[in-house]
Amino acid sequence: MPGRDPLEAAYERRIRLASEVATWGIAAILVASAALPTTPSLSRLGLLFTAALLGAFSILWFHIIPERIFGPLRFTIGTALTQVVAGLLLMLTGGSGSPYFVFFLFPTLATTFAMRVASTLVVGAIGLVALVALIIGDGVFADSPELFQLGAVRVSAFIAVIAMTALIARTMQEARTALRQRSNELASQNVELEVSHSTALAIARSRDLGELLRAVFDAASTAIGAQRVFFFEGAEASERGWTVGGEGAFQSFDADRRLRDSPRQRAMRTRRTIVVNDMTDEPMVGERVKTSFGVASGLFVPLIHRGGLVGLVAFTDTKARTWTAREVRLAEIIAESVAPSVASFLAIEEVREEREVLAGRMKVLEGMNQLVEALALAQDEATTGQVAARAVAQGFRLIASTTLFVDPSVALLEPVGIAGAARVHPVVNGPTNCPAIRSGRVFQVTAATDAVICPYMPFSEGSGGYVCVPLLAGGEPMGAMFMEPTVGSVVEDTFVRAAADRVALSLANRRVLETAQRQATTDGLTGLSNRHLLREQLRLLQSLATRHGQPYSVIAFDVDGLKQVNDTFGHEMGDLALRSFANIVRKTIRTSDIGVRTGGDEFLILIPLGGLEQARILAERLRDALAAQGRAEPHTAVTVSAGVAAWRTGRSAEQVLEAADEMLYAAKRAGRDQVAVETAPAAAESGTSSP
Repeated sequence: MPGRDPLEAAYERRIRLASEVATWGIAAILVASAALPTTPSLSRLGLLFTAALLGAFSILWFHIIPERIFGPLRFTIGTALTQVVAGLLLMLTGGSGSPYFVFFLFPTLATTFAMRVASTLVVGAIGLVALVALIIGDGVFADSPELFQLGAVRVSAFIAVIAMTALIARTMQEARTALRQRSNELASQNVELEVSHSTALAIARSRDLGELLRAVFDAASTAIGAQRVFFFEGAEASERGWTVGGEGAFQSFDADRRLRDSPRQRAMRTRRTIVVNDMTDEPMVGERVKTSFGVASGLFVPLIHRGGLVGLVAFTDTKARTWTAREVRLAEIIAESVAPSVASFLAIEEVREEREVLAGRMKVLEGMNQLVEALALAQDEATTGQVAARAVAQGFRLIASTTLFVDPSVALLEPVGIAGAARVHPVVNGPTNCPAIRSGRVFQVTAATDAVICPYMPFSEGSGGYVCVPLLAGGEPMGAMFMEPTVGSVVEDTFVRAAADRVALSLANRRVLETAQRQATTDGLTGLSNRHLLREQLRLLQSLATRHGQPYSVIAFDVDGLKQVNDTFGHEMGDLALRSFANIVRKTIRTSDIGVRTGGDEFLILIPLGGLEQARILAERLRDALAAQGRAEPHTAVTVSAGVAAWRTGRSAEQVLEAADEMLYAAKRAGRDQVAVETAPAAAESGTSSP
């Protein structure tokens, strides 16, 4: 019959077959009994008649009358009819004392086939009524006490058979029910195992989250008829998820952040499956889910692995439906199968992200090493700023970087080095106007709505913002690093501070070194070189002259009338006169020439690759320039006497200086304010006298 349990239908068919075989078997036994020579004629007729009735009943009941007639009561009615036929057999073969009483027991015993106590009791009651009626009839018509006693014994035996058969049927019925229940459980477990196994195999073949979710959808659509699957990762009630439908498209899904206590959130909070049979009863489900994805019902199952919540999967349908306990269990089986893979996937993703972060940090550390090496090779502040900008941009994978230094007067913050597609950074008047320098911390702007934005560098729409790091050395501001990050940039505070510290330290050391060198080699009053630098430069010029034949010349100066200026106008005016002469020297000499103050009013000029005539011209030019200066400022007017000498083969540096001093004394003896040049051999002079 349509809609019946296949197992129940098969069992009914077996009962029908057994009943038919038993009926024909009893009929055959009756015929065989009638064929015995000892069977009385009247009993033979009764046996044959009863066998004919059983045969006719078997043909009609099992082959002519449709099975649907009488429905579930068919077996009971059929057995009751055979019990009536058995009663006719007793009546035709001797009544309650019939020797064929055993055949009367068969219909009642046959009820054990059905394993229904009710059938046994109904058929037994019919047989008992028939037997009692026969006994009463025998007692009324036969008047035989022995026959009545035999009937009473048979009634007792029949009652015992009924009770025993009912007990057997009850036991078999319970055993059948238990076996059937266990069979159903095993079948359900087999289905669950099959779902779990097939889901696990499909998931094991998945290479990414999209394939994993498609495998879950295939398993859910087959097992419980789900039309769409949603997945949310993480232990928190994350708003970001993914979904896959019947079309197989894998797409991201963002839940409505305004909703609270949605089925998804309840499932993740309670770690229990939430069943929604009709989404119209759920006000905390977004309209977009209902309209765009057509979700009308769903199962929200948390993914738990090793006691930890790793995500949630939702199995939904496009129509409202009542989810059965079996479907809920199958959904949970799928979730249990996918949870380890999701946990592994998330762990692998986390490891991959951490590996990428570590790789980025390693590159940053390599960039830091390159920054240190590059800073060590920088020649001055300009190259230091440029090197820092390039190294930081490369090391932190920035789109651009700008280095700004505080000038020595601590009045301006100026851009010095630029790398990448940097925005033009203006000069900042007063370094403390820079937010990074003023706070002494990393200053970052990520959006135009940030609380504080640098007034000199507003946020640029479409960019990733910027990071400004102060350059501090010994608590003093040295400048700032302006960084413009992009996708993949590493701008962690620890690294950018370390880079800024290295740049600041390099700049501070360079300034300290330059100051020390300047103080060590520069005369404090005039700004010209001092005697220490003179010795170094003389050693170099002497080496070039002796090794490579590169001559040099020397001019020795002595300021005339300095004592008169000091006595008349004071030492400050005398110092001013010396500084004025030093300024004239710096403006007149070449960049390769070296001006030196050797004493109070004594000066020296070293002229590399210069001969006597070239030195003489320079000395005359200086003397004329000083005279013009004196005419413009009479109160500091002074003159100079000069002596010129040059290197020649065989001369030492000391001998060159002595020769220049001798010429200086000669100029003084000649009346001062003039230039005296030593006389050089013709051969030497011919090669070096050309200016």
